[in-house]
Amino acid sequence: MTRYLVSLNGSIVPADQAQISLYSPAVWHGLGVYESIEVINGIPFHLDEHLKRLFDSAAMIELVLPWTMDEVARWAYDLLEHLSGDCLLRVIALDISEGAEDKLVAMLPQLLPRYPTQYYQEGVRAVTYKGCRHMPTCKSLNTLVNLLARRQATSLGAHEAILCSAGKLTEGSRSNIFAVYKGEVVTPPRDQVLPGITRDIVIRLASEAGYAVRERNLWLAEVDQYAEFFITSTSMHIIPVVEIDGVRVGNGCVGRVTSDLMQRFAAYHQTYLETLRQGLRSCAPMASQGR
Repeated sequence: MTRYLVSLNGSIVPADQAQISLYSPAVWHGLGVYESIEVINGIPFHLDEHLKRLFDSAAMIELVLPWTMDEVARWAYDLLEHLSGDCLLRVIALDISEGAEDKLVAMLPQLLPRYPTQYYQEGVRAVTYKGCRHMPTCKSLNTLVNLLARRQATSLGAHEAILCSAGKLTEGSRSNIFAVYKGEVVTPPRDQVLPGITRDIVIRLASEAGYAVRERNLWLAEVDQYAEFFITSTSMHIIPVVEIDGVRVGNGCVGRVTSDLMQRFAAYHQTYLETLRQGLRSCAPMASQGR
């Protein structure tokens, strides 16, 4: 089946041929970075922004990739031509051996997560998890704390775990976090978290809508003072959070600002994909498209 095709440095092969050695530093040290890109009907959402972050993250761990972003984007479009429908495209850049030339960019299409409508209409519960990611601005393969946090959330019947360090709420195990506090849309400082693609879009849409948007620390001790709270990610888009560690956020319902931003993001998402789809129809696919 086509969904079991992957791309290895631009060559499309069956997934069972995508293997690396157990001796690889990517296995022993997590020496790699990754991205997760939403693909709707074969159209990637903000492909180039994801690839820029991939290259930026690679540079942070001294993983020098011998290709341009345009080349890697072209590999993505080549693979997507063999697929149909929606998927979550994982792009992983690895240092697979000690040799200077042994770098690998793998692309793996996976099922795109879908969440119940109820989550968006009624909100979800979250719990906190004590910990933080090493090199938080880097989307590296060092995701152990994320995994343990998600496991704790699942065991407690919550949708998401929010990392908490020294009393500060920094980010979700798989999301960025926002609160509505004293009339402002607030989110942790960019240099303390992974700068999410969806996060950046939401900040821009909120600013364009006239909301006061500010980066500031979010504190566990002030959760009961937040009027609203929501999380953002590639697959979730915007999901409201109505309870954290058993403490109700606001009135315990999805707030006005969150609802408005959800609608604005949905409209932007649809317009972006349709505009790109029309562009791809009118000319040959180019690696620069999708930015």
